[in-house]
Amino acid sequence: MIDKMKWEDAYKLWQGGGLYLPNALSASITPEVVAVGYDREGCFYGYDWLWNDDVQKRKSLISKDPIEFMYFTKPTNKGTITTLQMLAEAEDEEERAAVWIAATTFDLMGRQSIWNYAHYAHELNIAACAFLRERYRFLWHHAMRKLVPEIMIPYTVLNRVNCNDADTVMGLIQMNVMLIKGSYTPLLYSSIEENDPKFKDIAAKHRLHE
Repeated sequence: MIDKMKWEDAYKLWQGGGLYLPNALSASITPEVVAVGYDREGCFYGYDWLWNDDVQKRKSLISKDPIEFMYFTKPTNKGTITTLQMLAEAEDEEERAAVWIAATTFDLMGRQSIWNYAHYAHELNIAACAFLRERYRFLWHHAMRKLVPEIMIPYTVLNRVNCNDADTVMGLIQMNVMLIKGSYTPLLYSSIEENDPKFKDIAAKHRLHE
């Protein structure tokens, strides 16, 4: 039984589980910047996740009809977009790990089928959130009900996992992270060109850090 797990211990589990995939797990999240035509006051700027197969279709829509995209295309989800922003703007590998752990355990705990390891998911979530609160003014809004694009591990696997420790839950977290990284493309829609000094200024205003 684990009581009040410290972040240092949770991060060691993350590092240990990533020994065989160190680069894939620790690699920074760099959203692909998609230029958006916007001729009104201000600018258009925002993150989103898309299935890999949908990226070219979305780019084509933005190129042919930016108005339809801006006003009639719904973003994935506010919670998942917040997670992507945190991942993209994370200061280091440790912070990215904390974001992945906190967001994934939150969604795992929302699955009734994982009651047999909910305790360990809860402990990892608390440890990761405690670390993140030292770097952020606020985390996800309490009304957000989904923080990662999808729990991609099949139900048949989740339902049959016999969990006796937090290490097993960490394995599930990292498995889901790898599935998301392989299936989704992170995007950053922007009406400001990357070489424009304003681009960095706008990005900075969207940071959650103090």
